[in-house]
Amino acid sequence: MTPVELPVLPAPTAAAAPLDRVYYARVARRVRLLSWLSLAWMTIEGAVAITAGIVASSIALVGFGLDSVIEGVASVIIIWRFTGDRVFSHRAEERAQKLVAIQFFLLAPYVAIESVRVLIDGEHPRISILGIALSVGSLVFMPMLGIAKERLADQIGSAATKGEGRQNMLCAYLAAALLVGLVGNALLGAWWLDPLVGLLIAAVAVREGIEAWRGEGCCVGSPLDEIAAEPCADDCCAEPPAAPSCSLSPADLARQQRRYAEIGRAAIASRRSPSTIEIDLSADVDDGLVRETLEIERSCCPFFELDFDADRRVLSIGVADDFHRPALDAIDHALGR
Repeated sequence: MTPVELPVLPAPTAAAAPLDRVYYARVARRVRLLSWLSLAWMTIEGAVAITAGIVASSIALVGFGLDSVIEGVASVIIIWRFTGDRVFSHRAEERAQKLVAIQFFLLAPYVAIESVRVLIDGEHPRISILGIALSVGSLVFMPMLGIAKERLADQIGSAATKGEGRQNMLCAYLAAALLVGLVGNALLGAWWLDPLVGLLIAAVAVREGIEAWRGEGCCVGSPLDEIAAEPCADDCCAEPPAAPSCSLSPADLARQQRRYAEIGRAAIASRRSPSTIEIDLSADVDDGLVRETLEIERSCCPFFELDFDADRRVLSIGVADDFHRPALDAIDHALGR
């Protein structure tokens, strides 16, 4: 079993619970529970906001509803992140962090474009009592969820959980802005507040998305350095295989590339499939050069399938799987194709 390379916090104080496997798993369960709670709320909030927004022709309400849908997806991602073998997986944490960030970027373009369109067309949204009630509920409930998630994220060094907590806080800020826009439209006829709130939603979503993608705002170091992971059945928990590499020294590699370049200049026709290069060489090609090049290639990269038919002047180079295809691409490039 190998240590897990998740981000760590500064050492806990004497009063804090020790960050061992049991404690980490307990915090992860709390995160998962909060995400289930978020998902339930976001399902209701999104359906109500989008319906009310369409009825009232309110881009801010529709944008708020879309934000709820996206936050619901983020909750699903966090539930996935802290289920089964992925609880102690650094790769699952990284993947979840990026997926949560992407949710912000999905929201911004639609809301921004629609807000600008409404401002240009002068489209007046109707009064929405249901939208006002929904924004008040979100303004009360979302900060509690967001703060709780961010605190738990700091305990286990999870930037993905931090990102979801920020989405909940963003939802609270947007609920406040939405409330101002809806009330302003209802009491003062300030219809332009609605699309302006939409533009605010888009701008904040982009900023939060960038920070979530970078993993910013989370007190992270590596809390699980001393905790061994259980055997992992999920592909995201396994360490990625090492990329194929060449054992030649830089100087020998440069000479090998020059050999390939010379062979490439003698080519009169070539064919390439995803896993094979086949080259027809001219009659004056240096057979000794081709054989020397292939012999060196066999010694440094035994995974290549190499063949030279001297009678037909056909050189074939192939690989057995997609993993080694980048090495084949490098030879293709050295041949000057």
